[in-house]
Amino acid sequence: MPGLPDSISTNAEDRLSPVRFPSLPEAVAQKLRGAILAGHLKPDERLVEQKLAASLGIGQPTLREALKELEFQGFVRKSPKKGTYVTKLTQDDFGKIQEVRMALEVVAIEKAAANMTDQALAKLARLVTALRAAAQNFDLATFHKSDLEFHRIVWDLTDNDYLCLALERVAFGLFAFVLLQREPSATNEFIAAAEQHARIVAGLRTRDPQQARQAFVESTTEFWSKYHPVHIDTTGELK
Repeated sequence: MPGLPDSISTNAEDRLSPVRFPSLPEAVAQKLRGAILAGHLKPDERLVEQKLAASLGIGQPTLREALKELEFQGFVRKSPKKGTYVTKLTQDDFGKIQEVRMALEVVAIEKAAANMTDQALAKLARLVTALRAAAQNFDLATFHKSDLEFHRIVWDLTDNDYLCLALERVAFGLFAFVLLQREPSATNEFIAAAEQHARIVAGLRTRDPQQARQAFVESTTEFWSKYHPVHIDTTGELK
């Protein structure tokens, strides 16, 4: 721009980050994830790579990359010599996954509380509002997206990449398949889940690790005991 000092132009450029578009495998994974959440691909349904790649208009190597991402997130599972299937979780699976998730996430909650910022609190509050709206409309895809974003903000505040990675691996599939096993008559469950997240924010707002942990464990205990066959005591341990 004429007359604009070079220093100002350079500083502005330094503040801008490159625009990132998803790769083709990432875009395919997103499309398949949406189909699973929408119920178009059913739990325990076999995904025939050749047919699926042809219907998506992509090559099988691209599809395999997308399926690797979905497998990492727990949306699909590979069975040796049998193929790839949409994940179907049993009651026993829910209990085992929740046991690991709780052990990890209470650590994340404590660290996040100690590192909490006003900006993060504002984002979390906006996501609670989004969760409430999605629950009222029984919009599972939006609810899931807002739920993941909520937890990622908390996990990122831990400043521990290994903890974040472990939680993503454990929790993503759990969150998704809780949604998939619900019917439209379960609107109250999702409204309760939104309020559970509001209680988590209230705990984090104290910036006290122990108070935040207590709010997380108590709200999670009450929610899972009421709506799922997994019972957690007040210490965060599964019964």
